[in-house]
Amino acid sequence: MSEIESLLANVWNPGTRPFVDEAWRSYNAGAIRASIAATWTAVTADIIAKIGYLADDGDTAAQAFSADVDNAQRQGLKSEGVRAMQQIESALLAEALKFEFIDAIDHRSLERIREDRNLCVHPSLRPFSDAYVPRPEAARAHLAVALDVLLVHPPTQGQKIIERYFDFTCSPSFDPAPSHIQSTFFDRVRSATRRGIVNIAAKHAVLELDTQGRYDPVSYADRSARVLSAIAFRDRNLVRNEVVGRQDAFRTADADVQRRALGRLGDQDFFWDMLDQPLIDRLNSLVAQRIRTPSFDPLQPATAATVALVSLDSVRAHLPALEQQFVGMSEMHRANVAAARPDRYFVPTVIELLRRAYSWRFGDQVGALLVAHARMLALDDLTAALRECAGNDQCWRAAAMPEAIVNLLHNSSHLGPGRAAAFREFLTAVRNALGDTDDDYYRYPALENALKQIA
Repeated sequence: MSEIESLLANVWNPGTRPFVDEAWRSYNAGAIRASIAATWTAVTADIIAKIGYLADDGDTAAQAFSADVDNAQRQGLKSEGVRAMQQIESALLAEALKFEFIDAIDHRSLERIREDRNLCVHPSLRPFSDAYVPRPEAARAHLAVALDVLLVHPPTQGQKIIERYFDFTCSPSFDPAPSHIQSTFFDRVRSATRRGIVNIAAKHAVLELDTQGRYDPVSYADRSARVLSAIAFRDRNLVRNEVVGRQDAFRTADADVQRRALGRLGDQDFFWDMLDQPLIDRLNSLVAQRIRTPSFDPLQPATAATVALVSLDSVRAHLPALEQQFVGMSEMHRANVAAARPDRYFVPTVIELLRRAYSWRFGDQVGALLVAHARMLALDDLTAALRECAGNDQCWRAAAMPEAIVNLLHNSSHLGPGRAAAFREFLTAVRNALGDTDDDYYRYPALENALKQIA
């Protein structure tokens, strides 16, 4: 599918589509003058429809314009009606600019379509009765421009989209799904407005700016980071440019702001593009600082998210102090970090924590961590994890562990039927440890039944 065909599928106004389709068919048939004329007709119809939409939405300026259109249409083909509609059409691009459907650059591009359309339908405009012969490339370019800057976009003004963006990102029902963010605030939004949205998201994600009381600045920065990540799938250069533009402000930001920005954006290449070597050195020194949370208290989520970046090769290369910080943490804190960002890197840590679990409550926590890493386990990892758990009664006697082990069996299905032997070994070890006691719950009957389903 060509770029134009892709744009054709997204024409906003069904009433405009016949004109757009006619322009495309005319171009393909070699009727170049007809194609350019139909393109301009689509532009005029689209602008009138969009202003009408704003009028129905209560915009007083749009209502005044729509009243003029209605008055001209009521006069029909009378000379007064034709003249009135010609006057309206001559000012349409200015109206589109006023209502923020287009910007000054778009206005210039659409003006060229209007001028070429006049040359196509008024051959007398050329001296010596020479006919204007437009090139096919011009017709194709005009249609592509009309689609890209106008016809595929809904009748939402730039500032109103920005307002809706703030409403969306401050809402209790904020939806971080990338597809929703992309379709609402990128795919069908003009380029200038896209830049505005990304600029806002970048400033908040990096600097935790005040939101005029609408939302907690730190939480809003986290949401802004989700927006940047989603839009980067569509235009990574746009996101990179806006984030890099925050470098000087980030350099003088508070240390806690810098740490939190690392935690929320450190897995994105555009964040590292913002950092020069002095800033990288600064972050390395920050992550090396002693964490003051007591060893047996859970880490703050932002702290855990920051240290969890140790799982990324590129981050460890930039910030060698981060791995030193992680290795020196207590069991509780390492569990918090691994839970913040499950990754193959943490599998050895999870296995070690199963062996070192010091209470049933912590055993439950590590059991959940093991399940979260199930799809990242190799068969040797699974076998080692189950042996460590079976060898530690603070682990296998944890209240939630019987259910966790069944979930582990299901979530490790990528290892095939061969994994059943490791679970049977675990079952035998646990029952041997129980001896003749009557504690049926910790004989793992659900695991025994689940194993019967594996060939």
